[in-house]
Parts: sequence; C-alpha cells; structure tokens
Amino acid sequence: MANEVLTTTITGLVEDISAEVIFQLNATAGILDCVTHRDTAGQPGNTLDFPKYSAHTSSDVATVAEGTDVSTNVAVTNTDIAAKVADKVIMATVSDAAVREQRGSVLVDDISTIFLDAIKAKLEDDIVTLFTAFTQTVAGAATSMTLQHWYDSIRQVRAGSGMGQLCAVLSPKQYYGAKGLQPLLFAANLPASPLAEDMQRKGFIANPFGMKALVSNEIDEDVGSGGDAAGAIFSKSAIGLHTKGLFSIEIERDASLRSFQLVAVGLWKAVELQDAHGVYFLSDVA
Repeated sequence: MANEVLTTTITGLVEDISAEVIFQLNATAGILDCVTHRDTAGQPGNTLDFPKYSAHTSSDVATVAEGTDVSTNVAVTNTDIAAKVADKVIMATVSDAAVREQRGSVLVDDISTIFLDAIKAKLEDDIVTLFTAFTQTVAGAATSMTLQHWYDSIRQVRAGSGMGQLCAVLSPKQYYGAKGLQPLLFAANLPASPLAEDMQRKGFIANPFGMKALVSNEIDEDVGSGGDAAGAIFSKSAIGLHTKGLFSIEIERDASLRSFQLVAVGLWKAVELQDAHGVYFLSDVA
C-alpha cells in the first residue's frame, strides 16, 4: 500500500535528519566553545550541579622556612549551581505530497536546515539572555563603543580571576554597524592601504584583542527602546550549559491529514556560574 511505503520512507529518514542536524549544530554553534558545556546523556536525572569554588589570591600563599610546619589552613569551599534541563520543542508537519515531490535527500536537507536554525537560535537566546545579569559593565545606554571599553572589559574579567580564552558575543549592529566593531578597528584606526584591505578581506576582525568575536541575532538591539545592544565579553567559566544529548526526534502519523509530524526536542539549561568572569557590554547602535 502507498501509505506503508511512505511511512517506511519517512521513518527511515528520521535518523538521517537527526544526525545531519547534530553534525551541523556542532559545526556552526560556535557559542558552545565560549561556555562550560557538560552533557549528561545516558545518565539519570535532569539536574547537574556546577561547582563554584571560593576564590584565592596571592595573600593566601605563605612563605615558610624549610623544616617549618605550615600553620595557616586555607579553606576551599564550593557552592553548587543547579542546572535542570528543560524541553525545547519544535514541530514540522511533512505532507505525503512533500515526500513524493522532494524525495529523501532534499527532505533531509530542508528539515535539517529548519530545525538547525531554530534550535541554534533558541540555544543562543538562552545564553545571551544571561548577559544582563553580569554585575560588571562597560559603555552603557546611549554610549558608543570605544577601544577603551574593550580593554576595560578585559581588565575587569582578569581582575575577577577569569582566566583562559575570552569570548565576545555581539549583536549584528555591534559587529557590523556604523557604531560597531568593524569601523572601530579599521576605518577609524587604519589608513587606507593594501594592508588594511587585506586584513579586512581575510577576516582578522574575527579575533579582536586576542579573543573570539561571535555575532548573535538573538541579542536585543533596542534595549529599553533606546537603540542600545546588549552584548557581553566573558571567559568560559562565566556561563555553564547542561545538555542531555541536546537533540532528539520523534515521528507520528496523522492519517486524515495525510502527513507526518516530526517533533524535535532539545534538552538543555544555561546558568551563570561566575559573575566576576563576565562583563555586560551595552552600547549604542542606533
């Protein structure tokens, strides 16, 4: 029967679609490299506790003479920050006609792209929403981005003991706009020359100040209706992301509609771990 053939065809594509989306997500979701990511797929429970340890400075390190017992005991404490995964769901209805017209390979590409874009956007949205919680800030409402704001962000993160690679996540206007990073680094600071043009063409702007700079369409570019964008600069230890496999697909037949419902479910939770390891970068982009 025709429906049985279609059922077999679409069911056989589910694993292909899932694998394709996971591959593309891992290849394109650069923001995952900027956070502390832990995956607990296959493990019981929905909650992961990220440990937050007490900070220690040079004053905690004692100078002790040879043969002398250390008399001062420095306590190392930690606070658990719970990250309980929640369901993130997207559904697509695929008609029998679409299966007949597009065939398998095209269907995999189309649905993979749809799910990838939606899941990546939601994952980014959950992470960038945390930026406003950072206590440390630079620039501010109605304030244009400057080089000093970047250096001040680095200073604040390092002063807060945020170590390792830093990452900047900006809105499109903060990156490409007239008041953004591109003109700040090139138009205003480099004279017109073959070298400057070569630097722009080869994309050296992708690693300003020695850090990765990413663009997220999920960042609000009109905070408080003031035309300001809400980016951030932070170290990997500032934000934690708990996932459980990140993504799964289920299929259900709707016979009367002559279609299939593909339901994709993502499981994750993003939390702030170290407030002092991030800086809220609010700047004017209007």
